[in-house]
Amino acid sequence: MRNIPTALQTHLDSGATTLTYLMRIDPVQPGFDSVGITMGNELITYDDGDGALDYDPAIGMVPATLSFTSEMDVDNSQQQHLVPEFDLPISEADLVSGAYDFARFRVYLVNYEDLSAGHINITDGQLGQMTVRDGLAFTSELTAKSKELKQSIVEKDSLTCRAIFGSQPIGTGGGVVEQRFPCGFDAESIYVAATVTSVGLETTRTFTASSLGQATNYFVPGMLRWTGGGNDGRSYEVEGFTSGGLINLAFETMFPVQIGDTFEIRQDCTKWKDGDRGCKYHFGEPEWKLHYRGEPLIPVQDSDQLNTPGASVGSGLGGSTTGSV
Repeated sequence: MRNIPTALQTHLDSGATTLTYLMRIDPVQPGFDSVGITMGNELITYDDGDGALDYDPAIGMVPATLSFTSEMDVDNSQQQHLVPEFDLPISEADLVSGAYDFARFRVYLVNYEDLSAGHINITDGQLGQMTVRDGLAFTSELTAKSKELKQSIVEKDSLTCRAIFGSQPIGTGGGVVEQRFPCGFDAESIYVAATVTSVGLETTRTFTASSLGQATNYFVPGMLRWTGGGNDGRSYEVEGFTSGGLINLAFETMFPVQIGDTFEIRQDCTKWKDGDRGCKYHFGEPEWKLHYRGEPLIPVQDSDQLNTPGASVGSGLGGSTTGSV
């Protein structure tokens, strides 16, 4: 059921309508403003209750896929848009860098000839990752709130630790990752600052920082976050580290790495209680027991059958029998 303003319902019943869709995108990344998009061919300034916003026709909005149901199935949609020529109000660089990934969105239906009639809230939820094509168009993946209702809200048993390495209790503040059951390790204190001195053949994955003199695999597993250059603000997993400062990332960066780019790098956790870079490595004995958010003694494979009477007994079809029927 949708709430439709009386004036807008009257316009819908008139038979001749002047309707258009408006899409509002509110980034979760700090430092980026909300963006308004319209399917019309004129700029529309509309206040949906959260302040007036310009909805730009230069970007446009064409539904590529549209699926909404009245049941609890996951609603989804894809919208295709044009990348503005003059980077206003959104730029290709911001799209590629992920500034608008996982942003909140709202889609309205309005009468563009009489905006005072209000709007119909068509759908709202969270975007996926923006996909840019040839620098001319981009696609936004829309997922409605019904998907969030299907997400697990309680933790499940696991052999490995479920906490994010370096997470802190909820309410800590200061920009750190917060969890209900946190890791508790001060990961910020082990970051090492460095500068790219040379770039490998894979300019989005391999590079060298000669100031890093740690032993081979010292930062494996590890995390790297850029503090300067085209990838500023983004973090990547470290897949390989060689003595002398040669770094291999697990995934490609958004923009090619260049000499002079600055970053910070640290060790990560394997999520296991034992072994190199495991929980005991970071916390030691017996402190690790207070931070490990897993159940390492859960029986694995078929060992649990030994504690279940009759669990290892076969069906009897494969054996031989004697006697007559």
